[in-house]
Amino acid sequence: MLEILDHIRSDISKLDRKAVFALVYTAVGLTATFYLKNQEAVARFLTGTRFEEFGNWVAYSNDNNLPALGWWVGVVTFFYFVPPIVAIKYWYGERLSHYGLKAAIEPGFGKLLAACVAVMLPITYLMSLTEGFAEKYPFLRIYNGEPYIGQTLLIWELIYFVQFFGLEFFFRGFLVHSLKRSLGLYSIFVMTVPYCMIHFSKPPAETLAAIAAGIFLGWLSYKNGSIWLGLILHCAVAFSMDILALWSKELLF
Repeated sequence: MLEILDHIRSDISKLDRKAVFALVYTAVGLTATFYLKNQEAVARFLTGTRFEEFGNWVAYSNDNNLPALGWWVGVVTFFYFVPPIVAIKYWYGERLSHYGLKAAIEPGFGKLLAACVAVMLPITYLMSLTEGFAEKYPFLRIYNGEPYIGQTLLIWELIYFVQFFGLEFFFRGFLVHSLKRSLGLYSIFVMTVPYCMIHFSKPPAETLAAIAAGIFLGWLSYKNGSIWLGLILHCAVAFSMDILALWSKELLF
């Protein structure tokens, strides 16, 4: 038994602590978001407490599902952002700018952004013509007859963009840059696996596109140390998807 423990200690001593933490936390954090984002489970958990009304508002709002979406964004953004930030600052002892949050943008940012948008928008439009896309988007649902183009949609898009900031920081910032010392360029492909998997509830074409996007945006962050292009692209594509979905359902005007 002591010999086995010695072997375990020896093997552990050879590991890159940052890489181990990043990978284990990815498993724990994504598991936590999967279960905690369930709004109906929250309502059941709060039943019989002084927060029961809040739980019912989150899960069963009569006007729209914005409270439920807000809960989802809050949960995923917390796990994408807060524990990684604490680890980087107080365990790694490093700057956030080393994990994708550089103030500087990528070289040739404007041209690269224009080229990416020129590629992505036609693809997004073609996807909007599919049945699966129309069923999924927009995530926002309005039940009380309020027009979609209005304050509720604006609030939703703003908190949706917050979620994308957390997502880009977690996958392209924290995960890629925690792994790159040990794995080099392989860190991009390791990051792409869980990134693809969080899209499993989405239409198949979008899930497959996430693989290509994950590799490309991961490479940009790896080379330039910045997540800003990925963030802007994500927000632009997501907003376009919502608008195109509303247009296809004749709910835009």
